[in-house]
Amino acid sequence: MKNVARHTVVLFALILLCVAGAAHSAVDMKEGEWESSTEMSMTMGAMSMPPMTGKSTYCLTREDPVPKSERDKDCKIVKQTVTGNKISWRMECKKGEGEGEITYRGTTYNGFFKMKMVEDGQTMTMNTKLAGKYLGPCPKGRK
Repeated sequence: MKNVARHTVVLFALILLCVAGAAHSAVDMKEGEWESSTEMSMTMGAMSMPPMTGKSTYCLTREDPVPKSERDKDCKIVKQTVTGNKISWRMECKKGEGEGEITYRGTTYNGFFKMKMVEDGQTMTMNTKLAGKYLGPCPKGRK
């Protein structure tokens, strides 16, 4: 009876891994170099800054579909969920935490990222709108 239970648990774990892999590969996105446009607003206490915009490029894959900047090097994605074409994630950093969501549509995506940071006892909140478009294959040597 213990062997049957053990085999059932192993089989169940394998099925979950296969389902997770199949869901992961089902994201409708082109792997390669993407341009990400951002519009970020920040507030600290009662103060708020006017929105800032920017553009960056990232090499994105189905295994690594979340654009991360150099400033995120002190951060770690602690939870990532794939539901259809939607990627949701939660990030923890040395001085804060955040969560985001991107919905891919082949060669474009839209989403958001919200982050709270504590600096010198002050809480800063950043809300970022994300929009991406596929540019082509990643340049050689970039992942």
